[in-house]
Amino acid sequence: MGKEASPSGREVTQVTADVVVLGCSLPGVVAAHKLRKKFGDSMDILVLDLGQRRLPSRYNVTFQAADDEPLTLTEELKERLKDTQIGKYACEFDIPLPLVIISPQSTTADDNSLVKLFQYQNGATVVCPDNYHDFSYLNFVERFELNQYQNLLDESMISLFSCKNASAESARQKLLYYDRTTMEEHICSCLLFHTSRELMRLAVRLVCGAAPAAVSLLFYLHNLRRTHSVKNSLDGDNYMHREKLLGYCRKRITSKLLANIDEIVEVAMDITKIRSYSNQQVILETMRGDTKYVCKLVAMALRPDQLNGINVDERLLSSTEKVDVARAIAMTKGRVRRFQIQYEDFFWRDSGYSGDILSMKGPIIWAIEKPKLSASDCVEKSAALVGYLHMKENVHASWDSKEAVVDQLVQMFGPKAANPTRYTEKDIMDVYIPQSGDFVSLREMMTEQNPRFLEWSAFDVYADGDVMASLDAGNRAYVHLMHCLRPQAAAYDDVSALQDPTGICASPFGTWPYRLNYMLAVQVTVLAAAVVVGVKLARTYLKR
Repeated sequence: MGKEASPSGREVTQVTADVVVLGCSLPGVVAAHKLRKKFGDSMDILVLDLGQRRLPSRYNVTFQAADDEPLTLTEELKERLKDTQIGKYACEFDIPLPLVIISPQSTTADDNSLVKLFQYQNGATVVCPDNYHDFSYLNFVERFELNQYQNLLDESMISLFSCKNASAESARQKLLYYDRTTMEEHICSCLLFHTSRELMRLAVRLVCGAAPAAVSLLFYLHNLRRTHSVKNSLDGDNYMHREKLLGYCRKRITSKLLANIDEIVEVAMDITKIRSYSNQQVILETMRGDTKYVCKLVAMALRPDQLNGINVDERLLSSTEKVDVARAIAMTKGRVRRFQIQYEDFFWRDSGYSGDILSMKGPIIWAIEKPKLSASDCVEKSAALVGYLHMKENVHASWDSKEAVVDQLVQMFGPKAANPTRYTEKDIMDVYIPQSGDFVSLREMMTEQNPRFLEWSAFDVYADGDVMASLDAGNRAYVHLMHCLRPQAAAYDDVSALQDPTGICASPFGTWPYRLNYMLAVQVTVLAAAVVVGVKLARTYLKR
């Protein structure tokens, strides 16, 4: 740290570092923590808190005391989590991963099995006794169509995200096709029945926090690749929905990491300009001009909406980055609505249900019995349900669905649901949604391995929607920064961790068996009928 005089004669404090992490988002904090752990005091690292950090809420979460015992996971769960960032951080900081989030079916006793309710649009309900919503209660044609479509998405995911010996140009053209095709277009072109379409629209809304018309097919598949199968998108082994509702892992990990790097965090709420000096250094300037930060690299750990208030010197951006920054600013916030309703007793258990709900009718679309998560091995159940609501477009955040929620629960569980003791609902910040056709370019910007001045891997497009992706992004930013500043320190484990997970096996026949569906049958029938009619008309004309 030094001081110098500005041209106006004002004294300016200059802070110098090797790398500046701009923002206290989870990806930025992860990158700073790993750099600090790897290099210690041999690398000057500075984290700038822009003053918009959301402190971890302690509501219904007890933080771990020093003498608490960490949760012991089964060997199966350890195997499943060992290669994930969330599993690595849980082991590193002794953060217990509650089974109610990771594997809810293993927390149920014989007298309280995981019995779910599925509600049709007409209000009728059926029981689903398994962890997976396999929709066995749909009729044969609907179930066949939905299963074919889910398998088609699985195989498409494998072909897109697995390594193949294809030319870069053809691979890019394929990605661009998937990126420019919205989920609404794809659903309508592949599915014939209304029930199947509505189920897939519901799945897209839950995963991405936006309507299918605003989500590209590529973006949807990219967000599903961690669950290993599209069939997990509603439930099963996918704990994204449970973690998004409870926020347990994000709060615990963020709290631990911030405590570890507290000494290198500095509050700088008024960063307004990022410029270059002699094409060798990056300078971050404050609004008042009394402090400036000088470094070799800046990790952009900001949210897209925060870019609006910062002027980035064009000399720091390549021609493609200028376009990509504009695309990033244009991203829209994914939005899901969370509710919690509390009762005096577990009346749903009296009817043999676990409190898990999947509904096509609304306003509730997905719900679970809310657990009270302690920091140790203790998980208590409270007489409450927590879940997601159907989103209403262009409605203020203060809108309330209490009356409709209570009416729906009365239809499902009877009059005992009519008198809740407490009800709350609020928005959850979900992943940011790129405009159709923008995701490929933005992804390339965020995975570029040799940044010159600005590192975009820590760019926080995940908000509260995907803690796993946030941790992976922080690890990617750490590897990229290390390659630029200390290339000799790179380890194989760090580099191999950047590979995208593809945990499902490809079919030897590819996607073509799953392209056989009722929509295709209708199209072929219409085409065949047109050919037959055309041939008959031609024969009639020739006879005359």
